[in-house]
Amino acid sequence: MKKNKNIKENKKLIILIIVSLILDQVTKIISYKQKINLVPSELAMENNGYYIIISIIIVLMIIRYISNENTYIKKGTKTILSLAVAGAIGNMIDRIWNGYVIVFINLGKDFYINFAYIYIIIAWVGMAAILAKNSYLFLKERKNKKVIRDEHKKDKSK
Repeated sequence: MKKNKNIKENKKLIILIIVSLILDQVTKIISYKQKINLVPSELAMENNGYYIIISIIIVLMIIRYISNENTYIKKGTKTILSLAVAGAIGNMIDRIWNGYVIVFINLGKDFYINFAYIYIIIAWVGMAAILAKNSYLFLKERKNKKVIRDEHKKDKSK
């Protein structure tokens, strides 16, 4: 029963990755063909092979982590990491196919992004929020244990 639930959850994550990746690639193709604010990312053009290799390693590590049957990894964490995978694969496809990452969404003076970058940003912010929440809960639990220990010491001393 539990294995079927994990397989169903993994299928949903795969669908999320594929849909996100398709959205990223379709918007890049449309912007490329219509030349909408098309700006090759200069940073992404440097050390292209290095970025491709690092991206492959990180994507494989994240996929291994989110496909793990560990019950302690929550669905929200897996979902957020799936967006990071979609973003990394989207930009990796650009690097392999074009030699650079296509960015076309203008966020201000000389600052352009694409959907892949948005997915990666969402993943970073989401993971930061999860880590902050877990740290808060850990510290709260630790404080409660200390209060209980202190009360126990007071009761023993009486």
